[in-house]
Amino acid sequence: MNLPNFIILGAGKSGTTTINYLINQHHDVFMSPVKEPNFFALEGETKITGYDSEDPHGFYHYPQSITNLKDYKLLFKDVKNEKIIGDCSNMYQYKTKAADNIKKYVPETKLLGVFRNPSERLFSRHQHLLRQNLSPTLHFTDCFTKGNLWWQKNDLIQEGFYYSHMKYYFDNFDHSKIKIMLYDDFRDNPTTFMKEVFDFLEIDNDFTPDYSMKLNVGGEIKNKFQDKFIGEQSVIRKSIEKFFPSFVNWCRQNKTLLKFVYKLRNKNLKRVYLSPEIKKRLNDEIYGDEILKFSKLIGRDLSHWLE
Repeated sequence: MNLPNFIILGAGKSGTTTINYLINQHHDVFMSPVKEPNFFALEGETKITGYDSEDPHGFYHYPQSITNLKDYKLLFKDVKNEKIIGDCSNMYQYKTKAADNIKKYVPETKLLGVFRNPSERLFSRHQHLLRQNLSPTLHFTDCFTKGNLWWQKNDLIQEGFYYSHMKYYFDNFDHSKIKIMLYDDFRDNPTTFMKEVFDFLEIDNDFTPDYSMKLNVGGEIKNKFQDKFIGEQSVIRKSIEKFFPSFVNWCRQNKTLLKFVYKLRNKNLKRVYLSPEIKKRLNDEIYGDEILKFSKLIGRDLSHWLE
């Protein structure tokens, strides 16, 4: 059975959900129907799908993950004649086990990494967790206190150490198979960005995806009562997921319905920006050295990230 020959490996909050959606529209592409199956990072591990008193902070809460090869292969059972078979899992960026398993199972696969200013990525992640009522603390500045959850959870401070994580890939994979792109470029010109992705995948770059749906838009919730009905953690969504999982999968494939839901959610969000003072402190105390090393690794000037 089929296995991926293309992987989007992060980073989180860098547009990967939207990019996955856009790539999947291409006639030559089949992306996993489950975004973030995390197989290569979590093979053989026991997953926790609900609250667990031994894991109160959700270190191992990966309800959608696939942890065995048989079930992972089933994700791609509907592949027909598509040239590209893909998996988008941000966890692969920072899990060394993921890189080793990719090398083991699909050593010739193409790897796409999309990266955002790590300070802005962290702030966006915090905003996302606030919307889900899962934030480690309500105060973003607590991220500077080393040793707390901000530092222990891989998808918070640690995920922004792009050089440390990606050097392992560059040391263990053919560089021609790795494509590093920046969220800045996608934000400024998504059409040019996607053409470059299609060129990397060696498929028709004249294809134009539908850019109208805005996924995972950041911001603070304006109306919390409204969010209980249409938000990511709404009562309606949780009930449907629990009792009618097949209907949820159908909804995720229905573009018209998705556009309607995301439009309502986005209208209920107020854009919030990271202050220049906090951003400077993050660069000075946490990310500055990593940014400089990552810049050399990928051969791109990232001085604007340090401004």
